[in-house]
Amino acid sequence: MPDSQHLEAAIAALEAQRSTLGDAVVDAAAAALREKLAQRRQDGSAGEAGDPGTAQQLRQVSVLFMDVVGSTQLSRQLDPEDMHGVLDGTLAAATRIVQAHQGKVLQYAGDSLLAVFGAEHAAEDDAERAVHAGLALLDAGRSRAALVEQQHGRSGFGVRVGVHTGDVLLGGGVSDAGNIRGAAVHIAARMAQTAPPLGLRISHDTWRQVRGAFEVEVQPPLAIKGVDEPVTSYLVQRARPRAFRLPARGIEGLETRIVGRDAELRRLQQAYESLCLGGRFGAVTLSGEAGQGKSRLLHEFENWVEAQPARCAVWRARAQPRSQTQAYGLLRDMLAWRFEFADGDDPAAARRSLEEGVAALFEADVGRAIAIGNAHVLGHLIGMDFRGSRQVAGIADDGTQIRARGFHIAAQMLRRVARNAPVLLLLDDLHWADDASLDFIDELAQVNRDVALLIVGTARPQLYERRPTWAADPARHPRITLDSLDAQRSAELA
Repeated sequence: MPDSQHLEAAIAALEAQRSTLGDAVVDAAAAALREKLAQRRQDGSAGEAGDPGTAQQLRQVSVLFMDVVGSTQLSRQLDPEDMHGVLDGTLAAATRIVQAHQGKVLQYAGDSLLAVFGAEHAAEDDAERAVHAGLALLDAGRSRAALVEQQHGRSGFGVRVGVHTGDVLLGGGVSDAGNIRGAAVHIAARMAQTAPPLGLRISHDTWRQVRGAFEVEVQPPLAIKGVDEPVTSYLVQRARPRAFRLPARGIEGLETRIVGRDAELRRLQQAYESLCLGGRFGAVTLSGEAGQGKSRLLHEFENWVEAQPARCAVWRARAQPRSQTQAYGLLRDMLAWRFEFADGDDPAAARRSLEEGVAALFEADVGRAIAIGNAHVLGHLIGMDFRGSRQVAGIADDGTQIRARGFHIAAQMLRRVARNAPVLLLLDDLHWADDASLDFIDELAQVNRDVALLIVGTARPQLYERRPTWAADPARHPRITLDSLDAQRSAELA
């Protein structure tokens, strides 16, 4: 019989496709899987009420708690059947949102939902995904509130969300599948309970993991029963355009001088000087295991560049752990940074930002209509919906043609920027980049070899397992390997 975790993953995958496949298909397919899952748990149970069940695990996770606002008052005004439909629909929609952000719902309690991010496999962006899920839950809550008012003529319905990152004990006990213990759960619940309606409150421990990625408003210290000191918390306003260098790397409030990387920094500086003097293409990859200081060295290099009299146009992109499953995700991140739109933005507003940004680069050469068409093709490539565009309609289902034209437009876009100043393209965490975006970087290195463009990337060695030819030619694309600091340098850094 299939393993319980595999069945849960399959059910989650089906639920995430509900909007595409439709309720009927998902319900029919998921029903069979849920029946198998129930049977699996029954067969694998310890039998006695006090048996321990599965082994417990101590993990650091981001706990998300969602609480429905106004449900008690609404329940006095609606028939039980209508109230059941409102709450069920809200919790079902919330579950899909959590699963779409790779979280796991553990418990439902009345009108609330408890979920965790990082329960099975810890990832560096667990906290960031939890906060993005929280913002999406608020958006869904606004939609549900409008629907309740439209259908039942009642206002005051909504949701509020809290997120806290900390250690919890997962599993064990009678209900091992959804069992979670620890102060982190209590703190997350208090974050939600003290958030305003349609608000998202995060703890300081979560903020440390995501700072730079969201606009937040610091709140007065919050006393929480069982916690010795008042807890600093923040109300999250919105997501910023994707952060390039998250300050969470390193020690909060402390930025030391760079130690033991003078030679590597000088090689990057020489590459930049060659770019400014010769106006020719160049590429460098900083390689090293996690914690060796790749992103810090890149940050130091960027600070040096900003102080130089020779100005350049800096473009950025940063891959995330989830990026490998998002086709053209790194390319999208580069465009999002340049044209200032974020994943959480209104889709129409994000499309307008891309249109205006791309059109401004092409309009003088090809005219407004073609320039807008270029933006539509490029936007469609990175996942925006431009099917209604005349330039996209004929090729929308031809992935090969969309890719070829999109790559050409993106390369030409950088070529036009380089007419006014050399372009410095900084690409962080390439080991997490999707293959389609890496293909674009490879093509860019071929078609823009006569352009004043310097690409500087960072990557862990696992990138070269996926792409053995990456930085394989030291003359054209050198690799700078960061090894561990020796004892003297490590002591100096400490």
